[in-house]
Amino acid sequence: MGKMGKWKFGAAGFLVGTLFFSGIAWGATNKIEVSFDPVRFIVDKVDKTPSGGKFNNNGSPVPSSLIYSGTTYVPIKLIGDMIGKSVAWDGKTKSVLFGDSVAEGDYLSNKPPIKIAEDMVINGKMKIDGQEYDKGLQLPKRGFIINGFGDHHESLTQSYTLNGQYSDLSFMYGVDDSVKEGSGKLTIIGDGKVLWTSIVSKGVPTQSASVNISGVLDLSLEFGVVNEGYAMINIVNPVLSRK
Repeated sequence: MGKMGKWKFGAAGFLVGTLFFSGIAWGATNKIEVSFDPVRFIVDKVDKTPSGGKFNNNGSPVPSSLIYSGTTYVPIKLIGDMIGKSVAWDGKTKSVLFGDSVAEGDYLSNKPPIKIAEDMVINGKMKIDGQEYDKGLQLPKRGFIINGFGDHHESLTQSYTLNGQYSDLSFMYGVDDSVKEGSGKLTIIGDGKVLWTSIVSKGVPTQSASVNISGVLDLSLEFGVVNEGYAMINIVNPVLSRK
């Protein structure tokens, strides 16, 4: 343990709204033990470690990191500075904004579809890379056999009416952790035109996408198969940004 040692905190506050460390949010009667041992930050082979393990929080020096229960916590603003992205807090939507992020918008998975894909799970429990989510769309595990005997499913489509209200659709996607293998194809279609498509395969880390949907009246998500096997595609936190 370094010279900063371990500190115990109780009834402090980790205030995301200020985007910096203000302590640690926990129950009033609980105490947790954290380490302030300095951590180095290397970004694209460049050392961007703050001097003395301190970060300037609007004029007040705060720890640039702390370690609790095997996890390292870092001020959000520090991360933004290191990757060259502005950081802001939107209290109305309780969102941290990086770069040109827009908080105003709607979850696609909260909108009523005009066409529902067979067996689609909406805002159910999903897990990708060990991280659990409960906002999004999931195509359950289905057997696909292109040639031969077995289940044969054509592409499935789920559609929504947007009436040209939105500018972008952003989301994360991947194959659910409960599936051992398999792959599928995800396609975003706006007013009959393919706007974006990607192969979704087991073993590939969670991916992110942002699709320009300016002026789109009707949006469709098409789920297809690329080979024999199983597909269980997750679309996580699909946010429609307003113009």
